[in-house]
Amino acid sequence: MNLSLQSARHLARHWLGYLLAALVIGLLVAELAGATGLAGAGRVSRLGLAPLLVPVLIVCLALWAVGVRLDAARRELEQLHLELERAQTLGRTGNWSYARGMFKWSARAQGILGIDGAALASFEQLLTRVAAEDRLSLERAWRAAQAGAHYRTEFCVSHPDGERRVLFEGRVESCGAMPGGAGDDAPVLAGIVQDMTDRWRMERELHRAMRYQRALLDNFPFMVWLKDRDLRFLAVNRPLALAGGLNDPDEACGLQDHDLWPTDCADAYRADDIEVLNSRLPRCSESFVASGTGSICLEVWKAPVLDENGELLGTVGFARDISERKRSEQALERSREQLAMLGRLQARFIRGESGEALFAAMLDILLDLAGASDGFIAEVMHDPRHEPQVNLLACRDTDWLGVHPELIDEALKADRSAQDSGAAVASAALDGEPGERVCFAVMSDRRLVGLVGLDLPRALPDACCTGVQAAISTFGLILQAGIRDRGRQRAETELKRHRDRLSELIEEQLSDSMSARRMAEHANRAKSRFMASMSHELRTPIHAILAFSRLALRDRPPLADVTRPRFEVIREHGDRLLALVDDLLDLSRLEGGAIKLNASSCDLESLVAEAIAQMQAVAVERGVHMRMTGLFPQMPLQADAQRMAQVLRTLLDNAIRFSPPSAEVLLSLERHEHEGVAGVLLRVSDHGPGIAEEDRERIFDQFEQAARLRGAEGGTGLGLAICREVVNLHGGWIRAANRDDCGACIELWLAARELDGHSTESTQIEVETTT
Repeated sequence: MNLSLQSARHLARHWLGYLLAALVIGLLVAELAGATGLAGAGRVSRLGLAPLLVPVLIVCLALWAVGVRLDAARRELEQLHLELERAQTLGRTGNWSYARGMFKWSARAQGILGIDGAALASFEQLLTRVAAEDRLSLERAWRAAQAGAHYRTEFCVSHPDGERRVLFEGRVESCGAMPGGAGDDAPVLAGIVQDMTDRWRMERELHRAMRYQRALLDNFPFMVWLKDRDLRFLAVNRPLALAGGLNDPDEACGLQDHDLWPTDCADAYRADDIEVLNSRLPRCSESFVASGTGSICLEVWKAPVLDENGELLGTVGFARDISERKRSEQALERSREQLAMLGRLQARFIRGESGEALFAAMLDILLDLAGASDGFIAEVMHDPRHEPQVNLLACRDTDWLGVHPELIDEALKADRSAQDSGAAVASAALDGEPGERVCFAVMSDRRLVGLVGLDLPRALPDACCTGVQAAISTFGLILQAGIRDRGRQRAETELKRHRDRLSELIEEQLSDSMSARRMAEHANRAKSRFMASMSHELRTPIHAILAFSRLALRDRPPLADVTRPRFEVIREHGDRLLALVDDLLDLSRLEGGAIKLNASSCDLESLVAEAIAQMQAVAVERGVHMRMTGLFPQMPLQADAQRMAQVLRTLLDNAIRFSPPSAEVLLSLERHEHEGVAGVLLRVSDHGPGIAEEDRERIFDQFEQAARLRGAEGGTGLGLAICREVVNLHGGWIRAANRDDCGACIELWLAARELDGHSTESTQIEVETTT
């Protein structure tokens, strides 16, 4: 900034002070002149002070006017400076100047570049901060600026916050003398730098999005386009551009349909576009377009494009080649017709139509599908030596078996091979005609079951081959159905023969079984009578033996010490023999149904206590302790007291016999429901060896003993069998189990019948026996 401009600003700020100072100085000069008696004093006294002060006042007014103007200019300049600062802030702009080979950067420019002004004092230092790919363009712009041209360029610089894009613009302001006194004019440059990072990044993202869009459009396997309201192309993809004879999709921008397609096609496309614009609805159509090899079918879809206010912007659409799909649909339709024909043929076979007409129709279908002029179908049967034999079912003009035997023999070699059904197994050239004569095999489980021969004028295309294969498969199914039918008939004949023979055998066996049953019933009745009579006859001498042994043991004087034990043995074994006879008699009566229960209301608690008392002597003899506990419900039982006492004694006897000395036999009673029926459950537990899983049901059979009884002291195996029969007669059940610690447990359940006046409350009971 030069000296005159600084002086003007100083004067504009302090003009009022200068005015007052001038007035004071003028007054002082006048006073001094009068006091000293200068020559001018007389003039002042003659003319007065006014002529002297008028020039001073004029000068002061001039200074005041200049000061007011300068003050207004200063305020305007400051306002402009504030607006410039605001504009630079909003525009992310800073200024710079270049003189005598040195840059001078504003604070905002330094912030944009992210450097200290001293670090970029020269142009060479600036180049070091610029990205390598932008340096050449900056050098060219700098040379142009030094030549006096206006320049503008963009480059990327490294910044502490990341890479930034900067707009560098300037021009020549003036020319000055170069230092050193050479007198040459050096250009003084000035300009701005602007932070373009956001715009640069947005442009990069936009460019990337456009690349993605272009890649998306160009990689569609069909044609895609976008048009404006005037039906001019705005964007197309590469397939459409190539179809329209263009090298680049961007070349289509601004063109119309008539610029790319034939007139008739363009008119049709334009009419569709207008209809879409008028209706504002999507439209899908199909059209055929001529191509170099024929015509192709295009599926065209178009839709309107609307803005956020619903105003029309144009249309968008795509077109794809569906010629292959059309051909597939036609082939599928032909296949459906062929399958329908085969289905009708199968329906005729199911209805039982005669074989000759059926196979003639099958041959007609095969000839029609293959486009053959002649052919045959035959069934291959196997003799007892498993040699294939051909049975001709239908033929057109030629007797293939007689005219082409070598071809048939070649085809028969496919038997027991890995050929698929429908495979060509033999072929020969036609006599003097193009084409070939082919035999196809009909296979089932590696066995040849049929042959199909066709005179083919040409090789079968894929579509025809599929239909022929389907027809051959249908023929194979019919042959297999015939084979199964013949096998079924043979099986039915054989089955009838075996059924008749089986009926005869069954009748014979049934007659023998009836005789054996009658004999068994007669023997069982005879056994029961024998057991009853023998038991009665045996009881008489046994009672005599027991009576004489007891009398001998009670007679006086006492028996000798040697004789007495002998009589005791006689009495003991007599008691056992009597118990065995009683068991045999009871069992025979139970099996024969001769025993009738004398049911009455009884108290199971009393029965258990009586049984414990009766078995007390046996328990004391073996050193076993018996105890009964439980919450016994006072519920009346309808039972035969004598038979239930017999059951309880048997259970206690078994528990005592298999309990070791000093062990405890525990009896427990509790209320228990079985299948919704209230009753009483009795458990008799011992501390013996327990019962094996496989013996828990066998021990209730006649003359059966558990493994723990074999080889040990035990009975005949009738006690528990009698117990089950008695319990079953009472409508209850009995079963065996093992205790958790050791020993066996027999559970017995009887149904209870509650009567009026009887309480069902449970009472705590405990009955013990002492040894």
